Amino acid sequence: MGVMPVMILAAVLGSGAPQRAAGTPAPDRAALLKNAAAAVEAGRRDEARRLYKEAADRFQSVAALLQLARLQSNEGDAQGSLASLLAARTLASNSEEVLSALAQVALAARLPVPAAGALDALTRMCPDVGQYQYLLGVALMTAGDMVRATDALQAADRLEPGRALTLTALGLVYNSRKQFVEAKAALSRSLELDPDSPPAIAALAESEASLRELAAAERNARRALAASPDEATAHLVLGMVRFEQGKYAEAREALGKAAAADPRSAKADYQLSLVHARLGDTAAAERSLESYRRKLAQIDENVKAMRAATFAITK
Repeated sequence: MGVMPVMILAAVLGSGAPQRAAGTPAPDRAALLKNAAAAVEAGRRDEARRLYKEAADRFQSVAALLQLARLQSNEGDAQGSLASLLAARTLASNSEEVLSALAQVALAARLPVPAAGALDALTRMCPDVGQYQYLLGVALMTAGDMVRATDALQAADRLEPGRALTLTALGLVYNSRKQFVEAKAALSRSLELDPDSPPAIAALAESEASLRELAAAERNARRALAASPDEATAHLVLGMVRFEQGKYAEAREALGKAAAADPRSAKADYQLSLVHARLGDTAAAERSLESYRRKLAQIDENVKAMRAATFAITK
């Protein structure tokens, strides 16, 4: 995240408490927290933020920072919430509550580096909690570190077997690693537990398409799209199926929808490069291939940044 956390933390911790009239005693920490909670209850959110911030500034209060972060998150201020939680972690680096909140806010904001750093610490502190292993796997998968994501998700499955979300995530990771037989097995188990999950159905369709089970792949892709019309993986699968059938114009249309639904994914770009080449559009094929390479490079940078951050935290 570069220098941004330092700048944000300065904004959270460095502005000082508001000026008071001469002779007015400053409230203590407990009074500030009580008054802030009352302000939240009454809907006076600006006042609540000010009071929590004052408690954090004057007393280095982790409780105040946690409540401030919760308030900011509820208002959609992900960056502010993350800053408050990073400040809380500076004060209480081994607090499970702080680390858990930091991980959840970072994941919701699609910031896998701080999420993985917090979750790596949590999995070492609480090695028997499957949920932390699962969330670590999701963070690593989001950043593109599929090898470490596999390890974390397998650990989550051992600790808490039979969770549909864990099995779906494992299937997605196996698909990304081209372990399609393992992916199909995990996703089939997931769908036994949660038969109507569009991401799991679409991921199963991708496994089937990659195993050349085209009829089953198309059937599951359409099933996923019927429930979730913007399911990117389902559009990707239809594009793959149409490509194998030699219907290149239809493949291009489906893959274009996949790319639009998930602009961060490199898979659609690679498939589009193949389709454009078959259609004789060399320029379009090269553009798609360049986009694919650029996204792979970004994934590589994300993984390096995350591993560097984790190493720095654990030193």
